[in-house]
Amino acid sequence: MTMRRVFYRLLWVAVFVLPLWVLLGRAFFGVPLGLQFVGQLLLVPLLFVGQAVATGVVVGRRSVRQAKAVSWADVGLLTLSWLGQLGLGFFIVDSSAESESESASAFTQVAGGVSSLDLSTALFALCAVVTIAAGVGLFAAALWQFVKEARARMAVSLANLERVASGTGVAAGRRPGYGDDGPVITITPRG
Repeated sequence: MTMRRVFYRLLWVAVFVLPLWVLLGRAFFGVPLGLQFVGQLLLVPLLFVGQAVATGVVVGRRSVRQAKAVSWADVGLLTLSWLGQLGLGFFIVDSSAESESESASAFTQVAGGVSSLDLSTALFALCAVVTIAAGVGLFAAALWQFVKEARARMAVSLANLERVASGTGVAAGRRPGYGDDGPVITITPRG
């Protein structure tokens, strides 16, 4: 339960921090921001919006808000998505406008060598696929859980409405003695 609560608390923080990491992460390792940065200025907002929508659907579930904890399925998909985004910040290869030989990523700055540049490109592609698949999976799973919970709440509400309309009992959630006191005597002043 503790891990699920930690993930709940990190949901909105991750919506803002992870896209910024993808945009600027390699600058922390001394990699010059080149032509790739321009493309990211257009694509990172899409990552932000997609993550915000998925997080909104997760938090929109009543069970998540009441328990202040996400489900285990959410934990798994969020972990995949967040690790993929962290990997994007490390492995994205950026090239300068002058020459292709100055291409680098945070990974190549640490590992060095031409072979690490190829590995960085392959790992970036893997992280991109993982991020997209986990994001779509998170949205679909959260939406499915949302619909399932809403359907159950609607069934309870309709059962209560049926019970009250038929006069066979008190609606669930009402305490006896409140609102069913019997006849009411009204005294009007003369005058």
